[in-house]
Amino acid sequence: MSYMYYAPRTMPELLRVLDEKKAGAMIVAGGTDVMVDIRAGHNPECLVDITKLEELKGIRREADTIHVGPATTFTEVAESKIIREGAFLLAQATSLVGSPLIRNRGTVGGNVVKGSPAADSVPAMMALDARLRLISQAGEREMALGDFLLGIGKTAILPGEVLADISFKALAPKTGSAFVKLGRRKALAISRVSVAAIIGYDEAKMICTDCRISVGSVAKNPFRVRSAEATWQNCSLTQSNRDACVAAALKEISATLGQRASAVYKKQAGPAIIRRAVDSALGQVFGGWEQVL
Repeated sequence: MSYMYYAPRTMPELLRVLDEKKAGAMIVAGGTDVMVDIRAGHNPECLVDITKLEELKGIRREADTIHVGPATTFTEVAESKIIREGAFLLAQATSLVGSPLIRNRGTVGGNVVKGSPAADSVPAMMALDARLRLISQAGEREMALGDFLLGIGKTAILPGEVLADISFKALAPKTGSAFVKLGRRKALAISRVSVAAIIGYDEAKMICTDCRISVGSVAKNPFRVRSAEATWQNCSLTQSNRDACVAAALKEISATLGQRASAVYKKQAGPAIIRRAVDSALGQVFGGWEQVL
């Protein structure tokens, strides 16, 4: 089987090709899922290689906002000083994707557009309140990452569109973050459960000022556990409040698992993974957290 191949060097050229081919075009960045998708029955009219467009790559910070190009590799994100200082959980998440070979080729944009329930970078970006910028010849639009994901392998991207930018606010001082992943083995494992946590606190009042928790591999797409976040938001930093937060998260997760075969295992493993993510996040900026507990 053969395909037409395009390698545009400018954004106008890319948008022209995508507008002409519409749903018949398969965008290729890292290419780690191309053959998988084709063997699964996705038969594109052409392959559109975006690796020559520098405007879709790289990481930059503008004031308090971090921008990540969708064609930036997992390795580049994991090793970025900007990411490690302003969104540490995303560096953790991307460092755990697949193998070094996959991380050196695979891209964060591909991870988002794939719409996988087990995408490692997505829970981290969801906790960061990431927003996506999509462009086509018809114009551009912006939406929250949570609104972009519509189910297993389904997203809001339209034929002729390309993901052009991923952005989020850098974390404030006294805010820690962590990503914890549970797989069948330590490396090259698809997540069975993953948790991204962002915890901020007021040192004078000893209260939680920012609580954001998202989970992956427990529903059709990663999602924020809002009820758990509300449980600890603006409340004191105590073990009982932390445990209430974990319990609320588990209750919300359990409701999404239904009767699937892995539900029992995930319900048992869930509390430990959530607690580890929350404690790791707060421990980054609050050295006495262990003593408080």
